[in-house]
This record gives sequence, C-alpha cells and structure tokens, in this order.
Amino acid sequence: MEKSNVNIIKKEKSIIKNLAKFAWIIYSSIAAICIAAITIINSTWIYKLVVKKYDLTTITGLSEQALMREYRGLINYLQNPFVDKLRFDNFAMSTYGEVHFYEVKKIFIALMIIVAIFIIALAGWFIFNKYKKSSINIRGLLKNFNNSANLLIIFFIGIVVLYFIDFSWAFTMFHKIFFRNDYWIFDPRIDPIIIALPEELFMICGGAILILLVFIVIAVKWGYYRNRNNIKSYSENNGIEV
Repeated sequence: MEKSNVNIIKKEKSIIKNLAKFAWIIYSSIAAICIAAITIINSTWIYKLVVKKYDLTTITGLSEQALMREYRGLINYLQNPFVDKLRFDNFAMSTYGEVHFYEVKKIFIALMIIVAIFIIALAGWFIFNKYKKSSINIRGLLKNFNNSANLLIIFFIGIVVLYFIDFSWAFTMFHKIFFRNDYWIFDPRIDPIIIALPEELFMICGGAILILLVFIVIAVKWGYYRNRNNIKSYSENNGIEV
C-alpha cells in the first residue's frame, strides 16, 4: 500500500513537471513573438522607408522630419506607461482615435510585461541552477527552446498563409479579435494621422516580424542541433524523450 502511494506521488510529480515544461515552452514562444514585435515597432527606419516609398510627405503635406517626430512620439506613448496623453503636433485627433490608441497602448504594455517576466524567469533559472545545483543545465534549456521554435514554425506557416491569401482580411480580423469596438476604423477627416499610417506600413512591419522570428528559430535550431549529441545523452541519462 505504501509503495503504491509512493508511485502515485511520483506520477503526480511527473505530470506537474511535464505541465510546467509545456507551459514554459508555450510562454517562450509567445515571448519570442513579443520580442520580435517590440523590436520591429521600435525600428523607426522602417517607417522612414515607408515615408519615402509611399510619398507620405506629398500626401500629408509634412516634411520627412515632421513625420518621423510624430511617429517617434506615437511609439513613445504606446510603450511608456508614464505618458498618459497622446498629442500630435500636426494632426488633430478625435475622442475615438484617442481611445483606440489607448487600447493599443495597453496591448503594447502587455507585450512588454510578457517579455519582462520571461527575462526575469530566465535569469532566475540561471541563478537557481548556478547557486543551488552548482551547474547550469544548458542542454535542457536548449531542448525546451527547440520545442518553442517548433511552435513558432507552426505559427509562422499559419501567418504566412493568411498574409499571402488576403492581408486586408487578416488585418481586419486581428482588430476584431483584440478590440471590442470599431474605433480602429479611422475617418481621415477627423483623424488625419491615419493618412501617415497607411495599411502598407503594418503589412511591412508584419513581414519584418515574421522574418525576425525566422532568424530566432534558426538561431535556436542551430544551438540545439550543434549540441544534439550532448542533449540526447543528457535526456537518456534522465529518462527524457528527445
């Protein structure tokens, strides 16, 4: 009877451990997407290319420098939790537009929180392994990251399919999923900022995010397969399937 209870406890611990690993794999994948999104949105040179390619200076009547200032101000508002008011120097903004940008800001803050938790958890993992176990299990970490990369590949394929079938439809569905109103449908007469933020900008940023995710996956896969033999040896010794 006592032996049976011990086996049950071991089985429960194994289930909890596997669930924790699965949760970490999913969270790592989400964090990678968040990191890619934050990196691309902060790459203001992309917007500069869009300004030139789509001749936004002529369309808006503003100089390239003025458009870049407005864009940087928008990005700062979206990411800085201490900036509670969005103001444009050259564009009027309706209450609906202000509400929408605030909702976008909440999404951006959430992305940053996800990344911060990921970094803190990873740092805590390193510290725990270093000072409690006197060794850092890089092989196990690479194995988990490899599984996260596999999820990213599935995500990438799904998004690419939507991207090429109908980007406008995917763009619309994204807004319907994340926003409970239609304030994201800007009227250029009362929210002229939308003229400076064409749909092509979001399409290019989306593509850039996917490309960055490809590089992340390649880096993870390279690290994993470079140490494949060591990881397999570690897994066999610890009764883990590779």
